[in-house]
Amino acid sequence: MTAQVRPQRLDRKPDVLSVKTDIDLVVIGAGVPGVTVAATLAEMGLRPLRDFVVFDAEPQPGGSWGRGWDFQTVGHTPLLTGPPGLSELGIRLSDQDPEAIVRDIMPPLMRRYEDAYDLYVARPVRVLRVEAMRRSPHLTVHIQVRDRPPRTITTRYVINATGDWSSPFVPWYPGALDFAGEQLPSAHIESLAGFAGKRVMVVGGGRSAVTILRELEPIAAATAWSTRREPDFHELPRLTLPSRTDSRQREMDARHEAEFVRFVERGERLPSEVSVRGIPLSRGTLAAIRRGLLVSRGPLASIQPDGVTLASGDRFEADAIIWATGSRPTMRHLAPLQLREQGGMARLRDGWSRRDNRVALLGYGTNRRNPVAARLDAERLAEGVFDRLGETPADVK
Repeated sequence: MTAQVRPQRLDRKPDVLSVKTDIDLVVIGAGVPGVTVAATLAEMGLRPLRDFVVFDAEPQPGGSWGRGWDFQTVGHTPLLTGPPGLSELGIRLSDQDPEAIVRDIMPPLMRRYEDAYDLYVARPVRVLRVEAMRRSPHLTVHIQVRDRPPRTITTRYVINATGDWSSPFVPWYPGALDFAGEQLPSAHIESLAGFAGKRVMVVGGGRSAVTILRELEPIAAATAWSTRREPDFHELPRLTLPSRTDSRQREMDARHEAEFVRFVERGERLPSEVSVRGIPLSRGTLAAIRRGLLVSRGPLASIQPDGVTLASGDRFEADAIIWATGSRPTMRHLAPLQLREQGGMARLRDGWSRRDNRVALLGYGTNRRNPVAARLDAERLAEGVFDRLGETPADVK
């Protein structure tokens, strides 16, 4: 990918009112996958605002990377990745300061990228809903910009790249509504400073829970960890243990990969990522296990105003509960299309909905939690939609 690199004009913003009311493709979401689709289409000759448009609900570039934790550093985020062509702008994520905070560096880098490739991402734009048009092969996309009146865009295709960061999943437990302390999903946390001196229960068996527990250790009065099953730490030869927290991720074998694909194609609920890939075992994580920090106390049974009861019958008095229990794809705006199956998931084939093949879901399925693989999916999806745009609507629907 090549770009005409010009002095950056960080004040350039596309006016959403200039977007055509009839456009071939709408991309919803401008994280790395959504921007990758846009950049790939632009490289193939399509023009933003004429052939396609990217809507982003966030006020700044970077997607979920732009609103992470204030303790998430570059060095502890090995899967940090950007869209294709960053290196041609002289930007290499591997050259960034490992102690830099991800949410501080990614927005300006992504803004520079969007400017250099003239992607004209429209933000902040909230997509209210997407609907099928009667007796027409087109879709209508209802959008709103700040406090302006809602507006409707007509399109042939929609690529949903909203990810799942904004839709955390919090399981229900008896007594949850009676808890007197603070309850927060891990995705809504910006800083752990507010938990200093508190007794904190962390619920969830994945990498986020491990990271949060290690960060809480020096500041919280007490911590406890609850998981549904025994944590699945990687078993690596001790001499090869990396020093960084999240340096390695177990790859899915062919059996698990094929199983995931079948789940997606049938629209069945996917197993959790950690149940397949496990938790990376670094030297720091191993030390935390040995001193008792990362030892699960088992599943929760119920919640009381002043704490929780574990399935074992043990109690933990808590001032706060952090739910590191994953998330669900952000798809509420697609509800009118009825893409979900009875089990609550959408059936896909090669990224496209099997109920409505005008809609593609990016970052959904096997590569939800692998940004590198999700970026490759985005490039393939962009190439696929480019081919579809050469067909007449009747050929497709």
